[in-house]
Amino acid sequence: MDIYLDTANEQEIEFASKYGFLAGITTNPSIISKENREFRQIIVDISSKINGEVWCQVTGETAEEMILEGREMSTWGKDIVIKLPMTEEGLSAAYQLKQEGIKVNMTLIYTLPQVVLAAKAGVDFISPYIGRMDDHAIDGLQFIKEAKEIIHQMHAETKVIGASIRNPQVVVDLAKSGADAVTMPFYIFKKMFASDLTNIGLKGFLNDWKQYQSAKKSEKSY
Repeated sequence: MDIYLDTANEQEIEFASKYGFLAGITTNPSIISKENREFRQIIVDISSKINGEVWCQVTGETAEEMILEGREMSTWGKDIVIKLPMTEEGLSAAYQLKQEGIKVNMTLIYTLPQVVLAAKAGVDFISPYIGRMDDHAIDGLQFIKEAKEIIHQMHAETKVIGASIRNPQVVVDLAKSGADAVTMPFYIFKKMFASDLTNIGLKGFLNDWKQYQSAKKSEKSY
């Protein structure tokens, strides 16, 4: 399962750049709006620091506007994925951009009929919003499994990426359920490193090592 981070923050990107196993960085208009920098420059900077895909989302409302934005954004880095909303206009734009060799992701996926259409259009990724589904009594993990089954039966190559992640356990559950990828906020990524037992164990090792070193120094003093 590939791992992406939802962020455009410079400090978080710098931290993420140390982990070559990350598949890339995903952004959206809400994430970009938190940064006091020009949109294009943000994406260019991320692409220069991350060895992976950088996802950026169009804001146009018509297919024509989205296509123009997607073409422009695709030139902002070495491996750009264009995010489009799962609407009539968005899917029309996605199909055209795919014909031009541009990677696309359909975001805000909430229903299985939407999965069918996105897979038929041959998009590279779909992003079901797991957390928001769970908020509305829709089983997000079950949705992922059914989406994967539909895509397999259609002989499509669309990948399913779990989004709107609320805690590290959801990441584990997605890995077990067969999701192709997950994208998570930076704070969730940081939490995945943490364990009190790890800290206790490490402290014990270091204390024992200090005692060992002290004993060796005592032996040498005789």
